[in-house]
Amino acid sequence: MTRPVSVYVGVGSVMTNYAIDPETGALSARGSHVLPSRVQYGWDHPVLPVLYAACADRGAEGPPPFYLCALRRDEAGDLTPLGETVVLPARPIHMCTDGAGRHVLVAYGDAPGLSVFELGPDGSIGAEIERAEGFEFGTKPHQVRVMPGDGRAVLVARGAKGFGKPAYVEGAFKIVRYDRGRLENVESIAPAVADAPRGFNPRNVDFHPSEPLLLATLEAQNELAVFRMAGDTIDPVPLSAVTILANPDKLFKRQDGGEVHVHPDGRHVYVANRNDGNVGGHSGPSWLNPDPLPVFPGGENNVAVFALDAATGRTQLLQHVDTLGLHPRTIALVAGGKVLVAGNVAPILREDGALVPASVTSFRIADDGRLTLAHKLDLDVGAEKVGWMGVAG
Repeated sequence: MTRPVSVYVGVGSVMTNYAIDPETGALSARGSHVLPSRVQYGWDHPVLPVLYAACADRGAEGPPPFYLCALRRDEAGDLTPLGETVVLPARPIHMCTDGAGRHVLVAYGDAPGLSVFELGPDGSIGAEIERAEGFEFGTKPHQVRVMPGDGRAVLVARGAKGFGKPAYVEGAFKIVRYDRGRLENVESIAPAVADAPRGFNPRNVDFHPSEPLLLATLEAQNELAVFRMAGDTIDPVPLSAVTILANPDKLFKRQDGGEVHVHPDGRHVYVANRNDGNVGGHSGPSWLNPDPLPVFPGGENNVAVFALDAATGRTQLLQHVDTLGLHPRTIALVAGGKVLVAGNVAPILREDGALVPASVTSFRIADDGRLTLAHKLDLDVGAEKVGWMGVAG
């Protein structure tokens, strides 16, 4: 059964399926599915037509409002529940599966840091793998990714931002083993202070498709760093580290590095620059839009495009492309690598009073890796935000 490529957009607790033309990037809405709480992150099963969603409401009374759901994708890409919904112990911030589709891993910004669940033959969520006593997850994990080979994972602990201040905490790559019925620490990897003069606060990583390279965005440093891997370990000294900003000398508040994706060709890298600052400071819970809408004072919301030399780990900036919205929290590559999609989380006002709505923007990818605008879909999100946007096909 051939299913269309879908872009899934989570606004509040509603996950909507948008069919996307993998050649042109054009988007068209199909069905929606209501989840038990607000969509925080999603991940596509590597083999089966199943999408996993981690959901979180914060501040609600009653039972823990944190869930992990498995959703079956039908022939149109629309979603229906699969198996039992799992209650999670904390607010999930990221999730992934392993390459074989045997496990789903969920990262939390606080304790317990990481959970791993077995997956059934149909993709349904099974038993949780026990954590070793004293499991150590670092400070503020923001992502988990299974390493090539499927036996270990890297939990990306961001640390606490504010380099040079008393509250600053260095981040780390926490390597964990999870495939033997027990979740346990292997090692913690972070560059020495001399190698990270502005601190080390990694947020997201991706792996090269054929070479032993890990690429990481450093959130507070607004940098893209490339690390050599040797088996399941990471050399703490980066091969390269470069700014991801178009104007690094004009830094606005709340300017952060975001998601990173390596193109399937292994020669190009895409990084999201995110800014959701507003005149008068940040206000309101992070998942709700304030009323009235704030005014955006300036900052970079774009995708930085890099050429990558896999032999040396060196990167060369090719392009910055505006995502035409506020804070592209998630970006994704459509299978085949011909289209990139960005999810702009919330509406905001420009200083001239013009409304910039929440949106999903698609870009065609040329053979040289550069992006051109394909399609922009404005979204009326009300008081909610685009919590997650991703691609499945």
